[in-house]
Amino acid sequence: MPKLYVVATPIGNLNDLSPRMRQALESADLIAAEDTRVTMKLLNQFDIKKPMTSCHRHNEAGKAPQIVARMLEEDLAVALTCDAGTPGISDPGHLLVRACWEAGIPVEPVCGPSAVVTALSASGFDAREFAFYGFLPRERKALNEKLDAIHRAGIPVFVLYESPHRVVDLVEAIAEKWPQCLLCVGSDLTKRFERIYRGESVQVLAQLRANPGVEKGEYCLAADISMLPPAQANMDKPPVEAWMLARMLDGADLAEAAEAAQAAGYARNGIYRAKLRIADMFDDE
Repeated sequence: MPKLYVVATPIGNLNDLSPRMRQALESADLIAAEDTRVTMKLLNQFDIKKPMTSCHRHNEAGKAPQIVARMLEEDLAVALTCDAGTPGISDPGHLLVRACWEAGIPVEPVCGPSAVVTALSASGFDAREFAFYGFLPRERKALNEKLDAIHRAGIPVFVLYESPHRVVDLVEAIAEKWPQCLLCVGSDLTKRFERIYRGESVQVLAQLRANPGVEKGEYCLAADISMLPPAQANMDKPPVEAWMLARMLDGADLAEAAEAAQAAGYARNGIYRAKLRIADMFDDE
């Protein structure tokens, strides 16, 4: 019977590969890897030899149906991996998982390392309630709008990913907006040269700037904004439907207008209803 194993892999330290992860990789007939070169290094380390196929951000939409068809036709067990951590968490994989569910193929998660949980565990923040936002916008205006939206959401702790080339800019934007918030910034978590910076945002910013090798490694950032006063709602903001239509008049499509509305702090359920109403308006024309 075909089956999909969603296999987490080490985020740096290969000793974090559990016996169950290894068993799933060994049991699979095929490995669907974000980058076959990266996964090949892991397999070689543990002397596992399996055929592989790529399944990454740029080909997953077309590749997922092909993989599912092969699974059904050839009765294959497939292991889905990303380059590091858990597939589908700011990494490709969710389209293949969804396609398997829709085709009636069992999905078995093989849990393991996650930079999100690793950073939170080292932070000392009260993470009984937290949000994960992946990568934030690069452009400063859009970044500030997203940070404002995060504040308005009212969730006390959130986690981000950032590239080494932009981490200083990100922490600088956070420090300017919330100098008293607490940050825990992990670089190369679980690896040999792991570094963790923790303190108020302005202190962490100074530590990052003082590190000549700051542009090396991968970063995961946890922030505690529980000490901030509640964000004030913008009473002058137009209704979400009017706001989205204005974006569409500027050239955005419906999906892009919805994404921009979410970044601007509109509630998701309101955006969803506005999308339906706008779609109906265009269908009636």
